[in-house]
Amino acid sequence: MNIGYVIKTLRKQRKMTQEQIALEAEIATSNVSRIEKGLRQPSQKVLQKISKALDITPSVLYAASELPIASIPSFLENHKSAVLQEHSHPIDLNADTSALLKLFHELSPSNKSLLLEQLKTLHRWQISTDVDVDNHTCMHRFN
Repeated sequence: MNIGYVIKTLRKQRKMTQEQIALEAEIATSNVSRIEKGLRQPSQKVLQKISKALDITPSVLYAASELPIASIPSFLENHKSAVLQEHSHPIDLNADTSALLKLFHELSPSNKSLLLEQLKTLHRWQISTDVDVDNHTCMHRFN
């Protein structure tokens, strides 16, 4: 398992420093350094924090760590490309959107699932309803 090498490779691909990762993950920079050098194996909690800082799932880090060292950079690059293609439509990152993303990112996995279900319900309601925000009127669509 080359988890430290994977973290270092991904960090460099993202053009981040150990200090940036440590700050985002709320861990010591020396801890990031020891993990990257293979002197320390991260706990599950620390790995989740580092994954969050690198904007990747722990499962991708684990999958990459099982590959031969020479294959890791291209695997991570391909993973990044797949994510970019999946989310290629433009997103307006205004203050509200940024705040939502930050808050969502800080939720527990179960609360994220709950919020997503609630958003889907709200979205379905919005689609089935004509809402005129300016006039504060609502007309239900009957199909």
